Amino acid sequence: MMDVLRFRISTVIALLLAATVMTADATSAWAQNEGSIDGELSEFWAVDRKLPVVKDKLFTREGRFGVGLFTGMMSSEPFLYYIPVGGRLSYHFRDQYGIEISGQFTDVEGVFTHDTELTEFFKRRSPSFDSARHTEDRFLWRANAVFVWSPFYGKFAVLQRKLSHFDLNLAAGLGAVGVERPSVDRDSVSSTLAPELVLGGGIHFFMTQAITLRLEGRAYVYQGAKTPVNKDSFFSQINVPTEFQLGVNYLF
Repeated sequence: MMDVLRFRISTVIALLLAATVMTADATSAWAQNEGSIDGELSEFWAVDRKLPVVKDKLFTREGRFGVGLFTGMMSSEPFLYYIPVGGRLSYHFRDQYGIEISGQFTDVEGVFTHDTELTEFFKRRSPSFDSARHTEDRFLWRANAVFVWSPFYGKFAVLQRKLSHFDLNLAAGLGAVGVERPSVDRDSVSSTLAPELVLGGGIHFFMTQAITLRLEGRAYVYQGAKTPVNKDSFFSQINVPTEFQLGVNYLF
């Protein structure tokens, strides 16, 4: 009887020891797995938080030429507003840096050049009012070359289903504008050429690897027409017309 009892006690002790060892092994394995999972998750987030798609850029322009068309609205002049049409050529020697040469045409009255309500008011009030002689410069065309810097590249979700890629850019350069300019005493009109400083910025949406939709703004700083009031002050003659452009560009 005592032998049977001793055997049963020994068996219970052996089972308890085995269970303890198995529990310790399981706990150790679980801890190791938990540490491994934590490490993998840490590595996962560390990689994904770098956003490699943004860093590497899904759409690139380095070493590519571009051609484009645009139209716009220039409504900052008091007597005339314009709907110019133009084209541009571009080259990006890096994704962030490029140069562009553009030109636009506005010399078709009633199509690209329009009277403002102020001009129409003067015409109704005085039959002798001549918008060419009694107002300011009328833009005929302009051409410029600008340096483009694109410091920001990003993306956003469209209806949470499609990613749209874009970049924000700044532009600065020099150009020339052809104007129809009244004389100081407003008794004659002549065509002249004026240099100008070009400043601006915009946003480009990448539709495909080759096509971008462009929304841009441009400010043109140039010496405008002289009047009896401002003829002796250079700074009083400075004009800064602004223009908003909508265009499309093809890269190849």
